[in-house]
Amino acid sequence: MRYYPAAISRLLSLADFERKSRADQPPDWHLKRVQRLMELLGGPHLAKPVVHVAGSKGKGSTSAFVASALAVNGYRTGHYTSPHLHRFTERIAVDGEPVSEAQFAQLIDELWHCVESIEAEGDIGSVSVFEMLTAMAFVHFRDHADVDVSVIEVGLGGRLDATNVVVPAVSVITPISLDHVAVLGNTVAEIAVEKAGIIKPGVAVVMSRQVPDAAVVIEERAGQLGCELHHAGDAEVGVRLPMLGTHQEDNARAAMVTLDVLRRSGFALDRARVERGLAETKWYCRTELIETRAGVLVLLDGAHNDASAAALAATITRHPELQGRRVCLVLGATAGHDVGAVARELHVVKPTRVVATSTRHPKSLPAGLVEEAVSEAGCANIITSPTVASAVDAAELCVQDGAADFIVATGSLFVAAEAREHVLGIEPELYDDIPSGYMQPYQSS
Repeated sequence: MRYYPAAISRLLSLADFERKSRADQPPDWHLKRVQRLMELLGGPHLAKPVVHVAGSKGKGSTSAFVASALAVNGYRTGHYTSPHLHRFTERIAVDGEPVSEAQFAQLIDELWHCVESIEAEGDIGSVSVFEMLTAMAFVHFRDHADVDVSVIEVGLGGRLDATNVVVPAVSVITPISLDHVAVLGNTVAEIAVEKAGIIKPGVAVVMSRQVPDAAVVIEERAGQLGCELHHAGDAEVGVRLPMLGTHQEDNARAAMVTLDVLRRSGFALDRARVERGLAETKWYCRTELIETRAGVLVLLDGAHNDASAAALAATITRHPELQGRRVCLVLGATAGHDVGAVARELHVVKPTRVVATSTRHPKSLPAGLVEEAVSEAGCANIITSPTVASAVDAAELCVQDGAADFIVATGSLFVAAEAREHVLGIEPELYDDIPSGYMQPYQSS
């Protein structure tokens, strides 16, 4: 079972809530399956030190900064993240290099008997795609890559996320805002409770700059569990970052404070190497600038809620390379996110043309619904395009015709990724949507 496409098909035969609706999510969502997976696999999640990162925005960039700095300091570093941009293998990386297709397929082969065992027992439902990937990462880091430390990014929420079986060396919570409200809660405070669920008794917590409602929740939880709380808002970075925007500076601050906590706990970390690690971080589609073959500038970003869109708008209006230049906006969205809020925040940059589009992701909003939201936000000169590739082509024509100066592709990470594929000629993985039942609800005693 080492043939990669067959391995992906096997993986996607499991319940996949990233690509399917959570409407049938059982009310007793729990960690029982991943805990049992860890037991069957001999506890790979406890083998080496872990940095655990949650948040509504910035958790991916912060994780990438920390992982890069650790690697530059000579630590063999695992990095588990989601979602992927172009290929599943991106989610499990060591020292910045994704796992190979052969290794990925081998991991599925190795772990499948555990999936079948849990299914046969029938008392806690079936393993999901994300639970399986999480287990694969832990096993790879322990058994195949022999990592020294791993940086584990939460998938969704925190309290009941499959990654929340770890006992980390440090817990990191990046900025919290309204996101996934159907699953996590209707207020920032409710969502903060879910994110703060990663905090463990006595484990140091690093908190990025937060709105007051979120900060109160995190501070109270850290206090209840006897955790030392480190505020990252005023930390010095002192290095030119590879990603644009002041929000990336905040992410780098969180990374710096996290690394300082690790240093004081015994990690041998040199400040100059830490700064070099931050400067050399590779993290695509997060305020990433690329060019088309014709030399048209394209800014890629995964902004998908009001807070991340506001940060993107600030970058566009303030960055020396972008400020004052006219924008053609390529915008799409995924179900569950408020595309209207994104459009309202991006209206600040006064796009001269908006191309509403849809990605190939099964939960992508139709371009027509995106167009309606953009229109209600006050934007004019809106057209629709059925694919991100065709939308980027239309935006490029807009620039070449003199109606704009550069392109911004955003609204979801999937929009940014597909735009990147089209511009740079990257061949992505394409997945058939394999019919599969949702996991059976676990009936707690």
